[in-house]
Amino acid sequence: MTAIVIWCNTEIPEYPSLWAAADSLVSRDSGSPLIGDAAKLFSLPVICRTPSADGFFSTLSSQRSYGYAFAGSTLVGQNTYLSLVPLLTNLISHEPYSPSLSDIAAYVSKYLSVTYDHVKVSMGPAAMFSIAIFGWCSVQRALELYSFQPEKAESGTYEIRCTQYRNLLGKQFVYLGDCSDRVSESIARALENESTPGRPQSRSPRYVIEDCIQSADFPTIGGDLQLATANALGFHQYMLCRPRTPGRGEAYFSYLGRELNDQLTQLGTAKIGLLGMV
Repeated sequence: MTAIVIWCNTEIPEYPSLWAAADSLVSRDSGSPLIGDAAKLFSLPVICRTPSADGFFSTLSSQRSYGYAFAGSTLVGQNTYLSLVPLLTNLISHEPYSPSLSDIAAYVSKYLSVTYDHVKVSMGPAAMFSIAIFGWCSVQRALELYSFQPEKAESGTYEIRCTQYRNLLGKQFVYLGDCSDRVSESIARALENESTPGRPQSRSPRYVIEDCIQSADFPTIGGDLQLATANALGFHQYMLCRPRTPGRGEAYFSYLGRELNDQLTQLGTAKIGLLGMV
């Protein structure tokens, strides 16, 4: 039901970024398509406040945004995200505090452990998931990624395992989703190849996901491409610039496969200002 790849892009050596590419298809248990424009990449904000002169926790101490991605159970992945946002945006501390990404990951792991103890009983195998949070840690001054998934412990029960990746370099990547062996092999091979016209090697994992979306060989990977980056400036999602007719100049912007026409870009006197990418 998902294909997500996260890797380090060093096109600008002084400002490396973690890039994420995902499909947007959600399938029924039977494998047939359910939703073709499902969001799987989200901004995870983390805000901490300290007391102001009046004693209320209203002074901003730190504010960061990270990437959140999930594969597997859409119910678990989306509900966990929706539950974490109000918790992580309402941190308070008596002293100025900016949590490290490892501190945030430790909290997410504890929250997932409590949540999964309930859903693994009510949902059974359908509750399986993989979740990743990623971005620039201002404390460690490094790009970090943490993945979470249920794994069988020695006791025979399933428990949440957290894996840390710091400073993904060169041809390293993290893949979440279906057909892991086949897609991971394609991504690794693409990272070994040279750039081709229109497909720079530094962005090659995104083209593998696009190819999987278009291919009939991967029926549970589909919809359209989602793109996002995370770096020292935070997490950013992108709309895509698509040609109306290949080889011709006319183009349009889309997000989750939906064309962002005038009706969907205008809000009052403002416009949708997502960054765009070809």
